[in-house]
Amino acid sequence: MRVKQTLMGLALLASSAVAMGAAPNDLGIFFPDVALDGRDREAVSVAAEWMQGERYPFLDGQKTMYLYGGGQATLVCAPLRLCLIELQAGEKVQPNGIQLGDSARWQATPVVGSDMTTSVVMKPVQVGLDTNIALITDQRTYHVRLISRAADYMPVIGWTYPDEQKAAWDAYYKQVATTTEKNTLPTGENIAGMDFRYRIEGCETCGWRPLRVYNNGVQTVIDLPSLQGKEAPALLVLDSSGQEALVNYRVAGSRYLVDQVFSEAVLVIGIGDKQERVTIRRGG
Repeated sequence: MRVKQTLMGLALLASSAVAMGAAPNDLGIFFPDVALDGRDREAVSVAAEWMQGERYPFLDGQKTMYLYGGGQATLVCAPLRLCLIELQAGEKVQPNGIQLGDSARWQATPVVGSDMTTSVVMKPVQVGLDTNIALITDQRTYHVRLISRAADYMPVIGWTYPDEQKAAWDAYYKQVATTTEKNTLPTGENIAGMDFRYRIEGCETCGWRPLRVYNNGVQTVIDLPSLQGKEAPALLVLDSSGQEALVNYRVAGSRYLVDQVFSEAVLVIGIGDKQERVTIRRGG
């Protein structure tokens, strides 16, 4: 029992001395530090660079924002103040996922908001504390330095997430590509600004019946099925008097390119009773 009481007294002495700025080893009650080899010293140096790295804090309303993965975030709080560590919406703290370096003099309480955003409420019980907290969630791990001061405090800290930003940009580029594909004809033409208001009537069973007709304000395009090995229909345009007349057009693959915007035209194959006929009317 006497040994136990002695150890408890030494522990309290060490805690008080550390709070006053003394290093634990200065007390002469702990074993000397373990010697580090070159690789281990390099690892500690790398970790120190990360903890002091560029953290890009900026203000978002009352929230101080850090870049996740950009260095160790810092939360400064004061006794009689409540300070929040806000996680990403939908993120959940794992069981035993709150680990405090000084659980005796810092209080950490998780709360969940109406939008399923988890925040950890931090509160120091005295001034001059410098420790850290690790928060392990179902998505990532956070390391935050905790400092207590007499009056200074940060109401809320949070993070921006590079992986989320990258995912948003990837989704954006995918949406742009999908929209472009939908709005691009097989010829490479963009349908933006094209006029597709045409009615195609007659000869429902004709293998050469147009798939679509559109114009760009200068030229009319009649898009036909493949005409390979088939007879191509003739194109006649109705003039202002309603008379059918031949018109100059070019054939490009299975498309007719007409260098005018007509109101009505017909495609015909054959003569007399055996004639096949399709009417194209603009404004349908």
